[in-house]
Amino acid sequence: MTRRVWLAFAGLAAGMVMAFAIEGESVSTRSATLDTATELSAGVLDRVAVTSDGTVVLGEELDRVAPPEPVGSVWSLLDLGDGAVLAGTGVEGRVYRIENGRATRWAETGAVVVTSLARGEDGSIYAGTLPDGRVYRLVPPRGEQLQAPVLVAELPDVQHVWSVAWDARRHVLLCATGPDGKLFSVDPRRPAATAATVLFDSEEPHLYSMALRDDGEVIVGAGGGHAVVYGLGVNGRPRVIARLGGDEVKGLAVAGEDVVAIANEFSEAPEPPRRTVAQSRTPTAGGPTAARARPGRGNLYRIRPSGLAERVYATADSHLSAVQWDARRREIWLGLGVGGRVLAVGVDRTVRVVHDVDESGVTALSLTGRARVFGTADTAAFYRVLDRAPTGATWNSKVIDAGSPARWGAVRSRGVGAFSWESRAGNAEHPDATWSAWEPLEGGVTVRSPSSRYVQVRARFPTGADAVLRAVTVFYLPENQRAVVTELSASQPETKAGETRAQVLKLAWKVENPDNDGLRYRLYFRGDGDQTWRGLLRNQEWLTATSYEWSTEGLAEGWYRVEVDASDESANPDDAVTRDVRVSEPVLVDNTPPTVTARVEGDRVRGEVEDGASVVLRVEVSVDGGEWRALRADDGVLDERREGFAGAVPAAGVRAGEHVLSVRAADEAGNVGTAGVRYRR
Repeated sequence: MTRRVWLAFAGLAAGMVMAFAIEGESVSTRSATLDTATELSAGVLDRVAVTSDGTVVLGEELDRVAPPEPVGSVWSLLDLGDGAVLAGTGVEGRVYRIENGRATRWAETGAVVVTSLARGEDGSIYAGTLPDGRVYRLVPPRGEQLQAPVLVAELPDVQHVWSVAWDARRHVLLCATGPDGKLFSVDPRRPAATAATVLFDSEEPHLYSMALRDDGEVIVGAGGGHAVVYGLGVNGRPRVIARLGGDEVKGLAVAGEDVVAIANEFSEAPEPPRRTVAQSRTPTAGGPTAARARPGRGNLYRIRPSGLAERVYATADSHLSAVQWDARRREIWLGLGVGGRVLAVGVDRTVRVVHDVDESGVTALSLTGRARVFGTADTAAFYRVLDRAPTGATWNSKVIDAGSPARWGAVRSRGVGAFSWESRAGNAEHPDATWSAWEPLEGGVTVRSPSSRYVQVRARFPTGADAVLRAVTVFYLPENQRAVVTELSASQPETKAGETRAQVLKLAWKVENPDNDGLRYRLYFRGDGDQTWRGLLRNQEWLTATSYEWSTEGLAEGWYRVEVDASDESANPDDAVTRDVRVSEPVLVDNTPPTVTARVEGDRVRGEVEDGASVVLRVEVSVDGGEWRALRADDGVLDERREGFAGAVPAAGVRAGEHVLSVRAADEAGNVGTAGVRYRR
């Protein structure tokens, strides 16, 4: 099992993406530099941590304690103060004792989940459960023989006992419940049927969390619709302390005069485990199943006595599942529901990830007592934090992508300590069996891994607490990728009304340039059917634009082809230069307008049009500069270089007398020829 530490420095800028620096655009030596907290923590870290100022330091040693049988999730932890911790679990409803590196079964409740644990003033252990709304007093085992729990209360109209806490002032057990959002007071000295009294009935469907102030005020976190923090004073009067963004207040802790709260927002809220009709109250070997937690968005708030709620941490990648205030360290511990991470948030908003484990989420924390333990979800495990310096600590970079196969060079680091460096490389996006094995750098400096698109480097930390890694730069030389000309077109520039059409063709091309190299273009032309290409540009003309206006004045009329040659010579040494060539479809060069003759015969106009190079496409007639009207070819279709035409002389609005009839004809190159005839009506 690999112990890993990542960093989730989302803070209030959750979701910000920071890429490592890549310098240069041509195929010269490039570098990938990792020197920020986000970049340094994006890989896999074993027994090391990354602080919010962007340094990698030695972390803490962990001991993974597996339960004696498979367990779904750890829901609650209770520090007994003697070096042992109790853990409430689901979906089997068992309680385990973690002590001296071992986990033993300590109690069975018959419920689906033990959501919370509390210790009374006489040392009694109480358990809140779901889905039957029952509260139990747990009886310690006699030797290896488990004892049946004692039912303390079966709360009316309650399915979920989300949180229990012992109130030393009232000498009662407080129970936060759902789905009716009630806070109960349970007197264990009374019979179970009459032990419960409703202290507070909220407007929210669920009361998820509780914390008690030293002055006796009960702080309650609600949800199921709105994330609300309530306060219930010793006089029994409730108040709204704060309304937070999100759907639920999952956890609370008292931090001096302040309250810290975790509020989550889900696109689809996870459903609590429930017992099916076929299942009895006695746990079976497999046990009922709980819905897998759906990732949400989490926020950590610090709430002042005035009710002012200040958000001190936020993440869009995970909901927050557990919170604990560490008065000695002046830090807030957070368990992330997705990603297996334990974070510490300082009062100055600095964030560090203390642990990241292989399990899918951290669901319960007990990190402030003699025994420091946290629990996880999905094939649950218990983790002990050991009070000794870790050995064999390593930092693995994230996968560095050169964008194309590359030759890897030196690795330069900045920090304190004698690190041992290794590398591995491959062409799969994620390391797999096709990657090369880890191997030491040559001379401790140069990557020996084979040329490939992806690489990872790993630093082995020296023994000692002073080693610090602040930055890593990996140098590499990518293989030059050819720029490809994907399109080449030729068109006539637009001509405004009344202007003479320029004897110019506009050439334009598109290029895929994966290296973003500076490119030089050369242009050539030849007559369609010829074999010899002729340069189109002037001598030494350096063309870098992807368009060019080609003057065709002086060229014989006819069909031509154009070739564009793209070269990355300006960005690469001679032996690495690549080129790509694309040839156009046949392009018509026709700068001569059609010849037009016309005559008026009564109320008809007749004539001929002839073009030396291209097909006549349009013939129109106008009288006295009026509206142009189309004329039909004698054979019905304008599709030849020589066409006869005929049609009616426009008469609408034309008075008797002398008039000028104009005929114009256009060829497929856009050249326009005209003829005029005077006639009398």
